Amino acid sequence: MESISTTPTHDSAKGAAKYLECHGLRLRPVEPTDADAMWQVESDSSQWVQNSMAAPFSRSSIAQYAASYDADPFAAGQLRLMVEDTRTGAIAGIADLYEISAQHRNAMVGIYIRPEMRRRGLALQSLALLEAYARDLLNLRVLGARIMEGNDASHPLFAKAGYTLAGELPAWLQSGSRELSLYLYTRRLEQPIGFQAGVRQTLRHSADGK
Repeated sequence: MESISTTPTHDSAKGAAKYLECHGLRLRPVEPTDADAMWQVESDSSQWVQNSMAAPFSRSSIAQYAASYDADPFAAGQLRLMVEDTRTGAIAGIADLYEISAQHRNAMVGIYIRPEMRRRGLALQSLALLEAYARDLLNLRVLGARIMEGNDASHPLFAKAGYTLAGELPAWLQSGSRELSLYLYTRRLEQPIGFQAGVRQTLRHSADGK
């Protein structure tokens, strides 16, 4: 296994790069050319109920977002990163930090992997990289995830990554005539394992095809 530095450099861009790339996977900033990939993600209707969307965004609105994206996570309150396979250049998905609070040092996290690239360990690996960045460079102490009832991929993903179920909002969401609960998972970033150990753990899960 290659050695991975866990010490940020004084150059923030170089420091971020160390935390956002490992073993063929990169989390990189949004570029204007990512508009089509983001539009495809936002058009996945399986996400609409949890995200309280009534209709997909238009291509033009996504293009405007990509062109004017503010990459300062504390100024914008959010950070969107594209999940990229460095070996092929393919966009595998999107990783988000949102509701970022500098005061409370916490944020919510979301991971989306495109259907054709799932079950390769990419979601778990992306989450490990995002956690290391949030902890060591953004100085966050807690991450949370909101997961809708019936999201059978996300519940085990976050449990496997060390998140604990902190609460439930019963019948919080509605899809047609069905009422769905929303679950909150949290993880304290002071507790884990360290970046290097986290990546090793991630690679073991990836090797299992989970």
